[in-house]
Amino acid sequence: MTSWQVSGILLGMVAYVVTWHRGGRPERLAVGILVFYGLLSSLVYKWDLDSSGLLATALNGARLLAFGWLCFRFDRWWPYVITAALVLMVFIHIARLLDPSVSQFTLASAAVGLGYLIDLVLLLSICERWLSGEPPARAAAWARASRTMADRRTQGHSAFR
Repeated sequence: MTSWQVSGILLGMVAYVVTWHRGGRPERLAVGILVFYGLLSSLVYKWDLDSSGLLATALNGARLLAFGWLCFRFDRWWPYVITAALVLMVFIHIARLLDPSVSQFTLASAAVGLGYLIDLVLLLSICERWLSGEPPARAAAWARASRTMADRRTQGHSAFR
């Protein structure tokens, strides 16, 4: 592994942990999608016996669709940036499939660079939440659950029906 790959993995881990703890529901969904992609991609690269890259292209396409869904589901700016980065990543995969002269190094450098962009955008989304004063999802979820249970108790509903 090169130093760029190691630093990219470390940046990703820091971005995912910070985003999970300080982010809202959209940010947590993004982290879930990215972690699930990371787990599946390690399996896909082992299954891709002929090195065609079809499975990796399909997996990146699925990740692109998931972030495209986030663009339409939530009113945030960062899913658009991540979706644009994923469009570029899928384009380089398709270029590699269509033109064998596109080297594996080109594909790897695009993946590393765009991966850095995705991780930095996640961290910037947390900075934006912090600057706007939005609470993390963790505190908001517990507050909603507490209010719901208090409302049920005052209305006489049992939680075990």
